[in-house]
Amino acid sequence: MAANACRMSSMNCKTTLKRVIVCLCIVATVVACPKSSPAANPFLEYDLPIYESPDVQSTLDYKDFQAGLLELWMKALQRPDAELKRMVIDSMIIAHQKGLKGVDAIKPDMVALLKSPDQSLDLVRSASNALVVLDSRDHASLLAEVAASYGGSASQIIEPALAKWQSSEMIDQWLARVRDSSSNDTQMILAIQGLGQLKSNESRELLLDHVRNRAEPTSIRLASARSLAMIDAEGLVETATKLAKESTERNPLGSLLAIEMLATHSSDEASDFLDGLLSEPSTAVQAGALAQLLRIDPQLVERRVDEFVTSVDSSVRTSCARSMLATKKPERVKTLAAMLDDENPSLRREVANGLIEFTKLDGMSDEVITQTSKVLAQDSWRGCEQAIVVLAKLDHRDAGPRFVELLSHDRGEVKVASAWGLAQLRIKELLPDMLEHAQRVYDGFASGEINDNMPGFSDQVAHLFIAMGDQRYAAADPLMRLYIPKNMLIGQHPRPAAIWALGWIHEAAPEEELVKLLLGRLNDVSALEPEMEEVRFMSAISLGRMKAESALPDLRKYAGPAGGSARASAWAIEQLTGEPAPGVPRNRIEIGGWFLSPIPEWSK
Repeated sequence: MAANACRMSSMNCKTTLKRVIVCLCIVATVVACPKSSPAANPFLEYDLPIYESPDVQSTLDYKDFQAGLLELWMKALQRPDAELKRMVIDSMIIAHQKGLKGVDAIKPDMVALLKSPDQSLDLVRSASNALVVLDSRDHASLLAEVAASYGGSASQIIEPALAKWQSSEMIDQWLARVRDSSSNDTQMILAIQGLGQLKSNESRELLLDHVRNRAEPTSIRLASARSLAMIDAEGLVETATKLAKESTERNPLGSLLAIEMLATHSSDEASDFLDGLLSEPSTAVQAGALAQLLRIDPQLVERRVDEFVTSVDSSVRTSCARSMLATKKPERVKTLAAMLDDENPSLRREVANGLIEFTKLDGMSDEVITQTSKVLAQDSWRGCEQAIVVLAKLDHRDAGPRFVELLSHDRGEVKVASAWGLAQLRIKELLPDMLEHAQRVYDGFASGEINDNMPGFSDQVAHLFIAMGDQRYAAADPLMRLYIPKNMLIGQHPRPAAIWALGWIHEAAPEEELVKLLLGRLNDVSALEPEMEEVRFMSAISLGRMKAESALPDLRKYAGPAGGSARASAWAIEQLTGEPAPGVPRNRIEIGGWFLSPIPEWSK
């Protein structure tokens, strides 16, 4: 008996744990969380204008399909091989989604195929998917018959489409399924979702039974709650209150279901109930309740901000931030500014953009700048980075000296943001300090103390060179020239940025030695280790900008209508001679990779 009791206790613990895990997963769907930004390159948001000034577009690409492709596929559909047909149908639908015209012509074939008996499920699935993707609402009745006959993967394609089309073709089957407790989970959920989208009042009590039934799988209870929210936008608060009483600290499922049921409710009664859920210890419940309160009225969340803004749950903090951004109360600027240091990158960027919007309101600019400057004065890298963005976009020039200090910050994000911010502010008096820092970075590259695998250094130098070139800072010339020789160890952008900046510093005033250096880069097209295209491109641009007439013969060698350095050379010739650069060509890119394609003309 003791052993059995222990075993039962263990099973109950495991069941509870599973439910908690499921509940935590539910939160991802209950709450509209901001998506995390890809971490591959955190510096992409800081634009490098060197490739757009001037705008030398290399080609206008357009995508097209091989001639005869659709005709070949239509012929292949007439072949008796079922697997060939399936592959052709799937290919045609993919091509349709990529822009191939005329695929609608297969509708009669798909209808005939679905009406033919004893087809393989794979072929039926493909034909059904084709009619769904081609928005064949006039064949809803046939598709409903197919779903009823074949079930399985065919149903999973057809039934959501019928629900989306607001077709009632399967409503009787869906109601029967929801009444039948023996239906499998997948088919049950399809029926529940369909009835919800159709707003079937007839299903209301049936769905309530599923939501209340603690023996039901969580997925079915959750689907039922969501469908009830679509059907009834007023009368579910009492049921939600009872569901919430099921919740425990370890298993908050009842409250999460209640929140889902009220996803379309906006009454005072619903607001009061959701507000009451905020006292529960589960951050999943708090996040869901706050998201719904935010939907109803941001003021309902804003009044609770002080209690929840420091929550460990980023979804909770997000709702708090959004409520403050929506209500735009001056006294909330300090709280929002502190969120520039939030651990969630999407949230802190959203707050930064929101604070910038605040300054468009009368009397708000000073407070935004004051509170953001306090964040900038601290050492936390997240807060410093976002404070730089805010103050740079607000052109707050008093922040410039602090930006210079932050050039030496340990984090690459701050290194790059501060250099970018200085380029935005354009403060002449800070250029010597910026040059001194850039020189230290170069010395570090030269000694091996710094390398391109250390985040931020290369992009930082590029932004500093852009700032110096933009302000025609001639004192930077010697350092920039050190970046002209081929060196693959100092990153992709500093060398093109240095050459771009030198073009501005020597605008309309070519200097013989510099022209020689840039021609060396332009002409480095050796087969073994050719120069970077970005460097050749920028060399041509700067030669044109400097009016280096001696470079004309070399520029003519590479000038053309297509390709980066070719277009740049043509642009440079136009600056030197007035000869108009050729028009930007249209470049046809064939969409290929199909398992069955016509024989190309060139191979016949």
